[in-house]
Amino acid sequence: MNITFDLMDFKNMMMDMSELGAAQYVKSVTPNLDELSEREAFRKFGEAKVKKWLKLSLIQARRNGSAKNSKKSYSYSELLAVSKAEKLLKNVKQ
Repeated sequence: MNITFDLMDFKNMMMDMSELGAAQYVKSVTPNLDELSEREAFRKFGEAKVKKWLKLSLIQARRNGSAKNSKKSYSYSELLAVSKAEKLLKNVKQ
């Protein structure tokens, strides 16, 4: 199976990969800047998508306390990686 890309698609893929690299760097240098609250994650990536990714175990929510109602947070770099991968697969299937 051969997959072909035009130059614009390839450029966009490289831009996405560099954005992911920058997000991973921020995560490794300053992990607290990588955290997004659940509300922020829903706003940036869409509530339905975040819930779908959770159900598929593509991302993990972390609680900031031991109580049931403590604030959930997500890794921005993980959310971004899943979002870009989903976008890439969608483009490849077309």
